[in-house]
Amino acid sequence: MFEGAYSLLSLFDEIKKVHGRKKVQKMVHLLESAGLDLPFKYEYHFYGPYSAELQEEINTLVQQGFLTESKNDEAYVYSITKKGKAFKETLEADGGYSLKINTDLLNSMVKESSQFLEMVSTYAFLIDLGYDTHKAKSKAIELKPHLEKLIDEAIAFYDQKVN
Repeated sequence: MFEGAYSLLSLFDEIKKVHGRKKVQKMVHLLESAGLDLPFKYEYHFYGPYSAELQEEINTLVQQGFLTESKNDEAYVYSITKKGKAFKETLEADGGYSLKINTDLLNSMVKESSQFLEMVSTYAFLIDLGYDTHKAKSKAIELKPHLEKLIDEAIAFYDQKVN
């Protein structure tokens, strides 16, 4: 019942702050591609894989005061609140919730730009759809010609951290 909320609160409890809605989307998608069992479904949109369910869950957590959402320049900034941390701990203690997050992947993604994660996530989405590596690379470049310079580094990141 609270799987989505718990997973997001766990993610934000680990990394403290994320700059950008797109970055949150890509990070959660890549964690799922790496094998983390999360309840969000993705479709391909202009900026790559996108989950309306994920954004809805984030909006709900903000409305309930479990996450803060502020605007810094053009980007939304999200972080967990004390109330959110307490709710997460209650879910663990009373509801038996737990989540093993790949912290190496998570901390690596925090350091990357949202554009880079957009390319990695697009490539991962194509691989998850069944494309072989060569066709996934070609299709990612076709879908993201403005990010073509990032493709080789994105594939290396995927191979080392996600796959």
